[in-house]
Amino acid sequence: MSYDQEYSHQQPWLSEPGEGVLSPLDAEKSRRWRLVLGCSSVCLGLMSGFYAYTDISVINRAMNTATTSGGYILGSAMSHAIAIIAVFCVLALAYVGVGTWNIVARLSTAKAPLLGAIILTAAASVLIVLYITTKSSPGGVEFSALGLNALIISRCAIVMRMKKVPAYPATAEWTH
Repeated sequence: MSYDQEYSHQQPWLSEPGEGVLSPLDAEKSRRWRLVLGCSSVCLGLMSGFYAYTDISVINRAMNTATTSGGYILGSAMSHAIAIIAVFCVLALAYVGVGTWNIVARLSTAKAPLLGAIILTAAASVLIVLYITTKSSPGGVEFSALGLNALIISRCAIVMRMKKVPAYPATAEWTH
C-alpha cells in the first residue's frame, strides 16, 4: 500500500487537489461581511414586516371609517392593498431566511447563501423602485431600503471574489 492510499483518510487535500481555503486575512473578512450581510438582511426583513403591519392597520382604519360613514371601499383598491401586503410579508420572510442562512454560513466558503442574497435583494430593489414610482410622495424609508439593498449586493460581490489558496501550500506541488 502506498503512502497516499494508507493515509488518505487523514489527509483530505491529497484526494481532492482542487479544494482550497481562504487566506487567514480573507477568511476573517469573509466571516465579518457574511455576518454584516446576514444582519442587514434580517433588519430589512423586520422593516418589511413592520411595513406590512402598518399597511394592515391603515386598511383597518380606512374600512372602519368607510363603514361608520355609510360608504364602502372599492374591491379593486382593496385587492391592490392586499397584494402589496402579501408581497411585503413574503419579502420579510425571505429576507429573514436568507439573512439567517448567511449568518449560519459565515464560517464556510459556500457561495449559495451569497447568491441567494443577491437574487433576493435584486428582486426587492425592483419592487421598491416600482413602489416608489407608484407612490405619490416616496419617503426616506424606501430610499434607505434601496441603499441597503445596494450595499448587500456590493458586499456579496466582494466576498464572492475572494480567492482560495491551497489548504496546505506545501502540498500544492505534490498534487499536480
